[in-house]
Order: sequence, then C-alpha cells, then structure tokens
Amino acid sequence: MGAKHVCFTCRQAFNVPYGAVGPVKCPRCAGALTILPHRFRPPKKREDEKWNAAQYLVEQGFCYEHISPAAELTKRSEAQANYVPYPENLREAREFVQQYRAFAKKP
Repeated sequence: MGAKHVCFTCRQAFNVPYGAVGPVKCPRCAGALTILPHRFRPPKKREDEKWNAAQYLVEQGFCYEHISPAAELTKRSEAQANYVPYPENLREAREFVQQYRAFAKKP
C-alpha cells in the first residue's frame, strides 16, 4: 500500500510508497501535488465533475480518510460496514462537507 501524489491541474495521480520522499511539484506542469491515501481513486481525465468534487473536498479538509459517523461501534467489521462513501459530484460534495464538517482536518 502506498499513497497517491495528485495534480488537480493536470488531473493526474502518481502512485508512491508510503514514506517516499518524492517531488512536491508535478513532473508535467510543475504545479503543486497533493498527497492522498491509497484509497483515493482518481477519476478519468475527462470526468470534470468528479475532479472538481475531489478538489473541493480536499480544499475543505477531507483527504479521503475513512469516515464512520457511528463512533459507538467498537468492532472493526461493524465500523467498516458503516464507512461513508465520498461523493462524486460538486452538489453532493457540498452537502457532504456540511454534514461531516466535524471530520474535516481543517478547522
């Protein structure tokens, strides 16, 4: 397992192992790369709405970590069954941010 270095400008994702010290700039456009966990599944390049939603979520502090709003569940299998799926369009992403703001990494 590893991480993904994502360029939202080029709409490219590069797989890298965890702990790897890699470029902080995109090798194609020299733009800034965002590091996301391996569970981020980059959309196809032509899927504008999905890329816009992913970028919006990252800007709002949601970096594709698991979100399980049922905190009282103690068994791992129960928690995994209740992970919230990340939205794929901007309208749903805005609703997602409002609903799960407490799980964002930003204040």
